[in-house]
Amino acid sequence: MNKILLITSLLFFGWIATANAQISAGVYRLSSSTFASIGTDPDQKIFGEARVSTGRRVGIEGTFGYNFVQREDVNFYSGFHLGNEPRENLYLGIPLGLFIKPFTANRHFGFMMEASPIFPRHSGNYFRAGIGLKYVFR
Repeated sequence: MNKILLITSLLFFGWIATANAQISAGVYRLSSSTFASIGTDPDQKIFGEARVSTGRRVGIEGTFGYNFVQREDVNFYSGFHLGNEPRENLYLGIPLGLFIKPFTANRHFGFMMEASPIFPRHSGNYFRAGIGLKYVFR
């Protein structure tokens, strides 16, 4: 059993080392919560992100996006959130966002602006919007 686990681990980490994956990390202030995120390359046509909300209510959220407009200095995206917070249980959101990369010398760093209606399962709907910083490791 230990040999199978070792071989599987080596193959998995070897595959990751050769994948040339781009990873993004960000910190966002969306309405009354601060989110820390890690995700795939936001310059791809389809991308994903895992977010953790911090503060009084800690929750998790998965965001899946599609870039409708992709330029060298800005992306416009939409998609959906699926998340969970202790008070609201499960919720769904539909984000509309911009990822702006203003520095021509460094297109890895940018500003994210996002607005999203949120539809919780057990409470009233609300609107969430905010701004954040994102860095893409390439």
